[in-house]
Amino acid sequence: MAETTAVIAPTGADPDVLDTIQQRVLWLATRIIDAANHDRDTGDGVKVGGHQASSASLVTVMTALYFAYLDAPDKVSVKPHASPVFHAIQYLLGNLDRAYLPTLRAFGGLQSYPSRTKDPDPVDFSTGSVGLGAAAPLFAAATRRYVDAHFGARPSSRFVALIGDAELDEGNIWEAVSDPATDGLGDVMWIVDVNRQSLDRVVPGIRIAQWEQQFTGAGWHVVEAKYGGRLQAAFARPGGGPLRAWIDQMPNEHYQSLFGRPAPSVRQRFLEGAPEEVRQFCAGIADDELAGLVTDLAGHDFRSLLAAFGECDQVKDRPSVLFAYTVKGWGLPIAGNPRNHSALLTTDQVDQMRERLGLTPATEWDRLDPMTPAGQWAAARREHLARAPRANAPAVAVRSPPRRRSAGSSSACPGTRPSRHFWSPRRPTSPPPPTWPASSTARASSARPRAARGARMPR
Repeated sequence: MAETTAVIAPTGADPDVLDTIQQRVLWLATRIIDAANHDRDTGDGVKVGGHQASSASLVTVMTALYFAYLDAPDKVSVKPHASPVFHAIQYLLGNLDRAYLPTLRAFGGLQSYPSRTKDPDPVDFSTGSVGLGAAAPLFAAATRRYVDAHFGARPSSRFVALIGDAELDEGNIWEAVSDPATDGLGDVMWIVDVNRQSLDRVVPGIRIAQWEQQFTGAGWHVVEAKYGGRLQAAFARPGGGPLRAWIDQMPNEHYQSLFGRPAPSVRQRFLEGAPEEVRQFCAGIADDELAGLVTDLAGHDFRSLLAAFGECDQVKDRPSVLFAYTVKGWGLPIAGNPRNHSALLTTDQVDQMRERLGLTPATEWDRLDPMTPAGQWAAARREHLARAPRANAPAVAVRSPPRRRSAGSSSACPGTRPSRHFWSPRRPTSPPPPTWPASSTARASSARPRAARGARMPR
């Protein structure tokens, strides 16, 4: 298993510009869910739902993909609960009309989970069923390999799947991983959102290690993007080795408890049971700086993510899986809360977030200003990701079925053979075959009942 270092990938993307974009993506994804629950009249006041925390954990990863990594032919499967992030990105790229943003889970609006047939923006894979979003791109890549081999190669495509860590509990995922048909697919990259939280528990670290071993045993290329640039720089300083060892051995339950605390409380909780070398290393770091340092994960660091994507691209003889460590609820007041799976921000928290980002109720749904570096970069990425329109397949001519005769009619449909049997909605199904005698003698004498017996044979 390889671990990436924070070296910027050669994409031309400015991390500061990407950060501006991801802040708008985070806002739009959060507000899409908030509008569905607080702005729309549902008639009965029942909660519409949505997953603000699960969406937030993938904001950085998806911003890096769509605004710095993907090419037009690439196909992406999006984690079901991150659909608001996908719609926010498609809106910023100009592929979704503004009128759809407040329509999450409304009839005819944005779907709860990405849907190829029902969503108005371009979805590559429908991912409503847990586990389907991982397997579909894998077998799509296998199909693409077959088509290229038999009908000539086309411009290359990469197949990317965004998967929740708890989604790896689905058995069909491991059936796909172990299927010989998926061997050698170097154009596949799975990105596991390791936010260490499922619906009702913290995913233990030993489970993540088991998954990595299973992928390695299946012949996959395994990459881990765990620590962000600030932590990696701290590890490189004198005394940084014990700090890394302490975080590495810290149970996920302990690490998750660092989020949502004030800075002095983070220091106290982080150093509980820590060796003296770690205490000495942290002694000279201010509380606010330490709180940000020890929670600096690669899943929210563009340099680390783009370097990991590039490393996966270098491996051409097998699929790659990237374990990207993230924070469930990143950037939101509910970050890391063990009960944040379906939690919703209050209207006051949404108002505070809007104000912090410099938005107003009149501008909150706006796209990025085209005169700013972020707006110009989004426009350039829109052109880069644009796909040629696909021509519709020609309509298939279908012959009209012959007209049915009504019961009792003596006329027959043209070209049909007259029959004395007529269809009726109340006509019973054919009766079961008769029960023949059990003995061989009886079977010999009664194998074919004769008409002379007077019994009418069932038809």
